[in-house]
Amino acid sequence: MVAQEETLQGDAPLAVLMISPQFHPLLGGYERAAERLSAALADAGLRVVVITERRERAWPTMEFVDGYEVRRLSCLYRRHSHTITSILSFTGFLLRHGREFDIWHVHQYGFHGALAVALGKVLRRPVVLKLTSSAAMGIEKALGRGIVGRILSFSHRRASACLAVSEETREEAIRFGIPPEQIHLVPNGVDGHQFHPATPNERAEARRTLGLTCERLVLYVGRLSPEKNSLGLLDAWAAVDTKAREGVLLAIVGDGPDWDQAQARAQMPNLADSVHLAGRRSDVATWYRAADVYVLPSHLEGLSNTMIEALASGLPVISTRVSGSSILVESPVAGLLVDVGDVEDLAGAMESLLRDASVRSQFGLNARLKFESRFSLEALSKKIILLYEGLRVRNEKPGTA
Repeated sequence: MVAQEETLQGDAPLAVLMISPQFHPLLGGYERAAERLSAALADAGLRVVVITERRERAWPTMEFVDGYEVRRLSCLYRRHSHTITSILSFTGFLLRHGREFDIWHVHQYGFHGALAVALGKVLRRPVVLKLTSSAAMGIEKALGRGIVGRILSFSHRRASACLAVSEETREEAIRFGIPPEQIHLVPNGVDGHQFHPATPNERAEARRTLGLTCERLVLYVGRLSPEKNSLGLLDAWAAVDTKAREGVLLAIVGDGPDWDQAQARAQMPNLADSVHLAGRRSDVATWYRAADVYVLPSHLEGLSNTMIEALASGLPVISTRVSGSSILVESPVAGLLVDVGDVEDLAGAMESLLRDASVRSQFGLNARLKFESRFSLEALSKKIILLYEGLRVRNEKPGTA
């Protein structure tokens, strides 16, 4: 707290420009992480402005949310026109207003990240690049090969600092060629007041509010898409012993391209009474309070925001072995890991936790402890503010950029 107070007692608060091509009302993982960080930094006294794409005319060009400002820049959201029109709008904004900010923070690598780094050098503004994913969705794979890929990679390696959300992401960044001293391991944070463990009465009330009738609830929150493997989750649920599933409901909260297939599978005779497809919801914290177990069946992740929300909510977590999930089995153990794509392994893990209330309870207690020590939004935002301040001081020294 002292370090943060010293940061905010200078002549002027830090001004931070968040460069996030996708943002609210889009509801993906990195968009939600950008929203939370922006709100936390604004709450700490920083001036925060988010620039993002205005993909639909109904979206306001400017609005204030939770203490920060969102400016939506025009783009033609059509094939062959989207990227170039978006880049032109972002370029214009950065050239006109970029010097108003002490720090530029980019939340998505690719063309916008390369643009920010290049113009940051020209306008002498430090650029922080967030590395959101690993493996098939990591920075090297995302930027690609060929001439364009090499140009993008060259630019990204010259960011002033990089935030890696997991150890796997950090190691990939080093192999990619980003200097290790410029990489900072800072996972996504979650508001521990919004997401918190539920008492038995709170859990029962949450279920009544959601219209759910069940003795126990297994929960998944996220996109219904191939990389998230929601269809594999339904297959695994069907493989769980029917006695273990008695009185239990699997709730899937989210939407996406696999919705129709998920709906068809959920209506199969062996699943029809034990699956609830909730669609996209804005009240996700209520769903976590209603749940007993959280499941992350993904094929690919950077660091799952929903896993962190589940930990904050005091839920035992079952996850596939994706980036960031290894923390579950580090002491104190907060869940179970299963092999990616292994339906029987996933089914066995769910069955195991459903049968053992004492293990569920202990994992849940450990989950909240793990959240408080690693993923508290307040603590992580202080760490990021110190990084910002260091970059600003270094940038103000003669001969640095």
